[in-house]
Amino acid sequence: MDTARIRSLAREILALPDPERQELAREVLPALLGTRAGLEEIDEALRHLSDDDLRSLVERARHRASDLAEDEIAAIIAEGVRAARAHGRP
Repeated sequence: MDTARIRSLAREILALPDPERQELAREVLPALLGTRAGLEEIDEALRHLSDDDLRSLVERARHRASDLAEDEIAAIIAEGVRAARAHGRP
């Protein structure tokens, strides 16, 4: 797909009303985030978070998995980071 087509799609998506963008995100993001480019963008976004924002994100993840012990949560996060980095390598 050429760059012009990508830019055109991006403009169309940004022009959608918010409810439609939300629905599109639910449908498409899981597939996109699992790609190498998606993982790289997640990694890049995490690098730009402030320490407070990153702590808040980790705290939200902990609350979702409140039945897990701290060491289990740490192991899951570490495995996720390892898998993302391994998947992103050429």
